[in-house]
Amino acid sequence: MSEEVKNKILQTAETLFLKLGFKRVTMDDISNELGMSKKTIYQFFADKSSLVNETVSRHIKMEKHACSGMLTQQDNPIDFMLAITQNFGDVKKQINQGVLFDLKKYFKESWDVLNEFRVNFIFEQILENLRKGKLQGYYHQNLDELLIARFYIHLVDFMINPDNYTSHDLDFKKLHTELIKYHLRAICTEKGIKYLEGSPVYQNIS
Repeated sequence: MSEEVKNKILQTAETLFLKLGFKRVTMDDISNELGMSKKTIYQFFADKSSLVNETVSRHIKMEKHACSGMLTQQDNPIDFMLAITQNFGDVKKQINQGVLFDLKKYFKESWDVLNEFRVNFIFEQILENLRKGKLQGYYHQNLDELLIARFYIHLVDFMINPDNYTSHDLDFKKLHTELIKYHLRAICTEKGIKYLEGSPVYQNIS
């Protein structure tokens, strides 16, 4: 039962953080949203920082699980990249645009964990996707997989790094969609482009 209560707190906290921002949401807000005393919340989390840390870690764990599921379901490397785009849009569409700024400025430990996830896990996923696409003839054979995977990570960094913007008025789903379109069109062979343009998912995002 205690684990169930803890997960309920984390889920509620994540919803509020993504909607309103990490700095703005207080422990009182979370308590009121849950209809639960702060004393109960503090039984599981020492302070707001520890709650933020566990919320971010939980979010990353869920993203890894979703990614693994998509790898199992999508044998085609292009379909996998398009599935990632759809998932990103679903996760990010309700984010308040100041969330990443808050995380980087006020909760550096959590920001570093998120950054490690981007640099290592996402990098490995893209690297594997590039190798698979080359083997299946969808991506150009002369691609330097390590270099292209690093390019992709830098593009993601530009997209999520709040220091790159003077305004929080961003549409993350559109940004990521354009990133994927740019990435795939740069690496796809004629066979890959034909498959890409024939994909209902791609037609829907274009």
